[in-house]
Amino acid sequence: MNYSEASLDLKRSEKGKLDQTNERKRGRPRADTNASIDEARLLEVAFSMFAAHGYEASTMRAMARELDVSHNLLNVRFGRKSDLWKAAVDWRLAEAARGVEPAFTERDEPEGRLRDLVHRFCHWAIINSDIVAISYQEGQQDSWRLDYLAKHFILPFQIRLQQLLADVALERQLTPIGSGGLLALLVHGVGSYFALRPLQEKLLPDQSTVEASSIDQEADAMAEFLLMGLFAGK
Repeated sequence: MNYSEASLDLKRSEKGKLDQTNERKRGRPRADTNASIDEARLLEVAFSMFAAHGYEASTMRAMARELDVSHNLLNVRFGRKSDLWKAAVDWRLAEAARGVEPAFTERDEPEGRLRDLVHRFCHWAIINSDIVAISYQEGQQDSWRLDYLAKHFILPFQIRLQQLLADVALERQLTPIGSGGLLALLVHGVGSYFALRPLQEKLLPDQSTVEASSIDQEADAMAEFLLMGLFAGK
């Protein structure tokens, strides 16, 4: 074998090794270990997709692409999409509950706790538009997901709200709207106002004020409006 032939064989050998290396890189899956991504980030992305697109239109593959991890990671951790939905809902609603929970546990008179709860919920709506969205997504038709939301989150909250309203009614008359009606005004009234900010920006500016109110002032104004209606009973 002359020098030229030996050199050609060496180049072919090096090229073959390079091709094998590239092939391994192309075929190598993205991170699959449990430590590859923070679970809170994973559940945040999952919940956001479920809230924005609905359960049926949300896929685990799309979530994996958003997170830049392999599809296998989600399968290993959660198995089925339904299990991922439950985990994401449990995590997100437990996190959000911290904003209104003190209104039920504080040591104050019932009326003061109710006023605090309405104010807290209106401010809660500013930063939890995704929960408003998923309640709208799932509340339109009967399903196992609506049953899950009702059993684990909506009804426990409503029971506590009903008791608080009953305690207040022992001291003063309330407008008979009921806990369901008050929840609807809070979640799909105030909540939708803050969730649909692009729509609100299309509306005419408020002519009753010289300066635009801050978003927190808007929340307080809505809370006071609801409370005036609630305590309007004679």
